[in-house]
Amino acid sequence: MKWFRWFALVVVLLVAAAGVFYWFMPAGVAVPLLARRVHGVALHDLSGTLWDGRAGRVATADGRELGSLTWRLDRAAILGRVDLDLHLDGRAGRFDGHLERTGPDAMTWSGVDFRLDAAALAGPMMPAGMVPAGVVEGRIPRADLQGNWPVALDADVAWRKASIRTPEGDVTLGGIALKTSASGGVMHATLVDDGQGSLAVDASLAASPLGWRVEGRLVPRVDDSALAHLVARFGPPGRDGSVNLQRKAGLAPRIEP
Repeated sequence: MKWFRWFALVVVLLVAAAGVFYWFMPAGVAVPLLARRVHGVALHDLSGTLWDGRAGRVATADGRELGSLTWRLDRAAILGRVDLDLHLDGRAGRFDGHLERTGPDAMTWSGVDFRLDAAALAGPMMPAGMVPAGVVEGRIPRADLQGNWPVALDADVAWRKASIRTPEGDVTLGGIALKTSASGGVMHATLVDDGQGSLAVDASLAASPLGWRVEGRLVPRVDDSALAHLVARFGPPGRDGSVNLQRKAGLAPRIEP
């Protein structure tokens, strides 16, 4: 039975080594594997551990530098529980937030506070030839997600000194505020401008996993060809150059007054 004792010793040593490796897992080993699930963001210059680490350089898929990222992850992640604190700080702005996994397909963001460059935030979502400028800042006290859809949400977001560079020229929009709430799986949002830009914006949105609806109006305040081309992207303009937003898809929920 001597061979059995040796086998048991080897097993114990392997388990102990695996435990030590897990407890002090280097960020450079684990993070690149996990980062593959985060589309559109690349982490470089990794240091620390998976549980308390730092990425010295964070960049978008198109190469735009965001800054450095630090995080703290509870070791209970091995049991399927995610308890993660994130802090991003750099030339593109800052982001703070806490992420917790509350179920097999449910997560909760809390304490989200950010101030980011509009161009870095929009990234590939903008149509070709259009580049947003200004600063987007916001606070999300709590957002409950089920399958990446917000079932409960309260958020205030402001786009300050907003402008868009288009192929026809620059369009100054002033300040635009977005207020969003969700309950029972239905999300409602309003989008309004501060009256200081070249475009009057007043729109409402209602959405669920089954469909969406948007209603509102875009009214140019100045006679400008670049602005006219931008507004025309959202629908046929009237005689005064304004566009009525009346669109829906799927089983669209009603917009609350």
